[in-house]
Parts: sequence; structure tokens; C-alpha cells
Amino acid sequence: MKRHLLILAFLIAISKLVFSQGDVDDEAKIFLRNESTYSFLLNSNGWGVNYRYGKMIDAFNKKLYTVDIVGIRHPKEIKIVNPNYPNLKRFVFGKKNNFYCFRFGLGKQKKLYSKLDKGGVEIRYFYTIGTSIGVLKPIYYEVLYSSTTNTYEIKTEKFNTSIHSVFGIYERASFFKGFNEISVMPGLFSKVGASFEYSNKDEKINAIELGATLEVFPADIKIMATKDNSFYFVSLFVSYRFGNIINGRMKNKKKFKKKKDKSELKDLHR
Repeated sequence: MKRHLLILAFLIAISKLVFSQGDVDDEAKIFLRNESTYSFLLNSNGWGVNYRYGKMIDAFNKKLYTVDIVGIRHPKEIKIVNPNYPNLKRFVFGKKNNFYCFRFGLGKQKKLYSKLDKGGVEIRYFYTIGTSIGVLKPIYYEVLYSSTTNTYEIKTEKFNTSIHSVFGIYERASFFKGFNEISVMPGLFSKVGASFEYSNKDEKINAIELGATLEVFPADIKIMATKDNSFYFVSLFVSYRFGNIINGRMKNKKKFKKKKDKSELKDLHR
């Protein structure tokens, strides 16, 4: 499903590049083009959100400051229900931890093609590298145990390969169970991608981005209760980015205009 979404987003971006021919853009251009933007990420191994500040270096290049919050899934995660209780909450059989990453990165963005008219597409490529703070939160299950009176007792437990079965797990426990047992794992990441910016307003940013991420940690990240865990993650992503151009010159002009208006009012009162 995610692979299909990635392909669809790529086709949308290419179609905009090929077919976007609009009216000639006669608006006044903004030359100081610092950017403040947000994005929603769909990764091949999870999801996430991002904030990016782009500081203009020259007409074609920006320095990037980024923050990501992402959730990473194990490739063998499959949500199921207890066959005897199909209406209860789904769970991932054999999962030990939820895994989240907080990424703090620096990078660069380079403009390859500019928009020549309204409805056009500006193509940029970018890369970032930085630090990942991996957070592991334990998973708990509601587990059924039979008693001597032909009834069942429900206990809240972590997954145990030797005693738990699909039929024995009632449902997943509360998401908030296990927050007092959170552990942290530092790591490194790098990201590279292409951005297709298509906003028809010079002061706004609307873009579709495609790319890949590599994340590395000093030890295996124990998401599942198996030996099939890894210390690195490679993923493809597609994201929708939106935000604003931050123009310091415009702000100064506005302040100057306000001061001028106040002085004119004072002159009228005299």
C-alpha cells in the first residue's frame, strides 16, 4: 500500500512538472527567500512530521535546519485480533517496543529549475545529516489465564515468546502503559530528496517531496521479540510540505510605513 502511495505521489509531481503552464507571473518578486515550513511524511517503514527552516545563502542555495518526529515500524509487524474475540482491539503479536525517533539535522537545499509562470513547478534537491534520538516504549498486552473455577483472569504483561500465543492474548493494553520504562538510544541519520514546489503565490510554499533516509544506531533496536531486529533503517519517503517565505526586508518596510503613518498623524494634530 505504501509503495503504491509513493509511486502515485511521484506521478503527481511529474505531471505537475510537465503540464503546469499558467499565466505569466506579474507579481512583485520576493528576493530574500528564507523559508519556514512544515511537512507530513509517509515513510516506507512508518510515518512522521517535520519542521524546516531554510536560510538563504544565495539565489540558488539555502542552509537547512530541520527537526523530525517519526514512528518506525518493523517490517514483520502485522496487526491481528484474537480469533475468539474479533471485536476487541487489534495487536501486533510478538512486539516488544514502539520505536520513535527525534531527528535534529543540518543540510543544504539547491534550486535546479525556477518557476517561470503561475502554476509552474520549481525543482530543488536537498540533503540533511544529523543526530537521532531513538525512544523505545515497552508494549503491554492483556493476557488471558484460566482459573480453577472455569473462568478467566486477565493480566497485563509484556510479550513473552515462551508462554504467549495468539489465542492467549486478549487484546493490547493501554498505549500509556509502559511510559515509566522508556529507554533512549542515540544515533545518526542522513536524508536526501527532491522537492517539487508548485505554489501559485510567491510568499507561500506548497511542495511534494520524494527521497530516502538512512538511520544508524550503535546496537539493534528491539522492536520485535525475535532475533530479526536491526541497528540501521533504510526507508523511502513522500511528504507534503507547506509554509511561508520569511522576508526580512518586507517586515522592515512595514515597520517603516507604520512609523511614517504615526508621524503624519502627529503632524495633523499639531
